[in-house]
Amino acid sequence: MALVSVIMPTFNRAPLISASIKSVLAQTNIDFEIIVVDDGSTDNTREVIAGFKDPRIKYIYQENSGVSAARNTAIETSTGKYIAFLDSDDILVEKSLGKRVGVLERHSQAAFSYGKAYLMDEKGHIFGFRKQQDEVSYVQEGRDEIKKAILNGNQIPTSTILARRICLNKVGLFNTSFKNGSEDFDLWVRLARSYPVAYIGEPLVIYRVHGSSISRTHRLADLEESNNIIFNSIFNDPELGVYFSSERSGAYLRMYLRLADYACGGGDMIASRRYLSKALKIKPRWFLNRLWSPFIIRYSKTLFPTDILKFGHNTRRFLSARLFRYLSKMKLKPSIQNKAAA
Repeated sequence: MALVSVIMPTFNRAPLISASIKSVLAQTNIDFEIIVVDDGSTDNTREVIAGFKDPRIKYIYQENSGVSAARNTAIETSTGKYIAFLDSDDILVEKSLGKRVGVLERHSQAAFSYGKAYLMDEKGHIFGFRKQQDEVSYVQEGRDEIKKAILNGNQIPTSTILARRICLNKVGLFNTSFKNGSEDFDLWVRLARSYPVAYIGEPLVIYRVHGSSISRTHRLADLEESNNIIFNSIFNDPELGVYFSSERSGAYLRMYLRLADYACGGGDMIASRRYLSKALKIKPRWFLNRLWSPFIIRYSKTLFPTDILKFGHNTRRFLSARLFRYLSKMKLKPSIQNKAAA
């Protein structure tokens, strides 16, 4: 039995999965196994995995069933006390697993730990953090973590999670009916209902941003529906509903703003304006008093040609990457360029 089982679902990621596996094999002073579940790949993923002659790597092929089913298969096959999730295009930073294990060993009541994630573009340049979190580590009640999520969106990068198997066994695994990124949100909420959550205030993974990322290909209608289901389960819960009743309208308002941003980022300006309209209708007076400026900015963006918005987005990312590299050289940020190029 391994101490940590690293769960790695994959689908047609042969060019990227090698770097992900190498980043796990580079983790020191930790007993682990890697469970790769190939969810129906049609590329040479099998051959790439076969090139690793390490008995800690287990390869399973299944017909395409979705990322939730692939993760569940891996968990059911694994043996570890702790379950780490790593997408097959992400990269662990040095000592990532050890830091997360240490936190859970020190805080035996916490169901899972998580942390920050660097953002890396298709050229291997780090340009910031994924959903910037607090700098200070903490352990807090699960319902406080849920409150953050319903107001600000799911800010827990899946590849930074380390969960206790015993807690997963109690709340159940991924719900395969959820799609487009909501399956992890649903699981973290179920865990946080019953247990405290530990946050590590430093980057634990390098998260690749590219055209085929699951998070970049959301089907907005599915995402809206699944978030509504999760919200309803929270607000209708006999215990949580009382605690979160005052946050209900704000949660839905901010959800529609996020969906508007996703739609705009994907070039669907009609959908973006539709979601802005839904947000406005929830609390019109409060919205116009407090959020009129962000609303005007968002709405104005939907009127610009997509080529101009894309140019502005790429320029901002390029400048962010240059600034990040400069700060790294000034030793204000850890130097990670060698890891990013791996």
